[in-house]
Formats: sequence, C-alpha cells, structure tokens
Amino acid sequence: MKNNMWALYAREVKRFQKIWLDTVFSPIVSVILYLGVFGIVANGRSVENFSYLTFIYTGLLAMMMVNSSFSNPSFALVIAKNVGNIIDLKLVPISAWGIGVAYALAAFTRGLVTLAIALLFTVWFIPGLSIQHPLYLLLSLLLTGLEFGMLGVTFGFWAKNFESLTFMTTFVMQPMIFLAGVFYPISTLPGVWGVISLFNPVHHNINILRYSIIGYSDVSPVISLTVMSLISLVLFFLMQVAAKRSLQSA
Repeated sequence: MKNNMWALYAREVKRFQKIWLDTVFSPIVSVILYLGVFGIVANGRSVENFSYLTFIYTGLLAMMMVNSSFSNPSFALVIAKNVGNIIDLKLVPISAWGIGVAYALAAFTRGLVTLAIALLFTVWFIPGLSIQHPLYLLLSLLLTGLEFGMLGVTFGFWAKNFESLTFMTTFVMQPMIFLAGVFYPISTLPGVWGVISLFNPVHHNINILRYSIIGYSDVSPVISLTVMSLISLVLFFLMQVAAKRSLQSA
C-alpha cells in the first residue's frame, strides 16, 4: 500500500508540474504586486522595530503557502469528479487515509516549491532579511502545508462542483487569510476584534512563520504550534471521513 500511496503522490506532483504558469508563477506575480504597491504606499512606516514592508512580506509568504497547499488537492479532486476518473481512486489498493495523505503531501510539495521560487524572485525587495529561528520555520512550513493540504483534500472530496469550491475559496478562505494579520499586527485592532483574530486558525500559521523569520509574534509561537497541531489532527480524521464517503458514492 505504501508504494501505491507514493505513486499517487508522484502523480499529483507531476500534474502540477505540467501547469507551472498557474500553480507557481501566478501567486508569485501577486506577491510582487503587493510588495510593489505597499513599498510605495507604506514607505517609511514600521511595525515595532521592523519596516512595514518586511512585516507584510513574511505574511505574504505564509499566505502563499496556505493558498497553494489548499488549492492543489481541492481543485485536483473536483476536476477528477467532473471528468469521471475519481473512480480510479476507488479501484487502487490504498486506504482512505493513504489517499488523503498522498494528496496532502503533494500539496505540501507544491507549497514549498512555490515558496522557494517566490523567495528567489522577491527577496531582493527586503535587503538583509535573515531567518531568526530555523527550527520554527521548518515546523511552520510542515504543519501549514499538511494542515491546508488536508483541508483541501477534505473539501475536494466534499465539493460536488466548482461552484461549491469557489464558494469555499472566496467566502471562507480569503476572508480568513486577510483577517489573520497578513497586513497588520492584530494588537492594533480595536476592542474585541483583536481577541476574535486570535481564534482565526490562519492567524497562527502567519504568526509562527513571521516569528521564525524576523522574530516578531502577536502570540507565543508555542501556542501557535499547538493550535496548528490540534487542527491538523482534527483535519486528518475529517479527511478520512470525507474520502470514504466520496469514494463509496463514486
């Protein structure tokens, strides 16, 4: 079964390699545009001891990892349903969790590749940028990739068509990302809004990656890692349930 699971993983990696323009370079162009606009508008501004551009850059990297990891398996599975080859997953000798893990690992791989290429193209915007906590960076990338990879698998199996998936992306994922502190520290939010932001799961992914690179955090990195680990555990079980139900009805 393990060999079959890794074969499925390899197939998914090859799939997104065939569409580099959409899977990799499209999000990189978005990051460059964000940096260009904010570099002009927010010139001279700072967050504590960090330039504002450095602050949002780390948030944009986390946002890219989240989006790439979620979109890879979700769209792949919805496409498979629409063209009718979702039945292939029912026929292969792989358990539901093995199928989910294969797709989630492929999503994690896409996120890493996108992030690495984005750094090559954009790090010159932030001269002198260095990684402050390498271990936290490795943990944050691993947990973020797998967490949103599994979320993408779950909704990919759940969604009946592209309309359902578009609803999830537009009305759930994007608001959560933009309200998670990508462009501002949540400590600056008035009243109860700062507290509400702490319960936004995406905030912890952004918080830990930002801390690992520049050393800034809104909450303790240990808390963020704990939240991400618990959510990943829950998603692992939800992913299996969604996979079993979808494949049984295929």
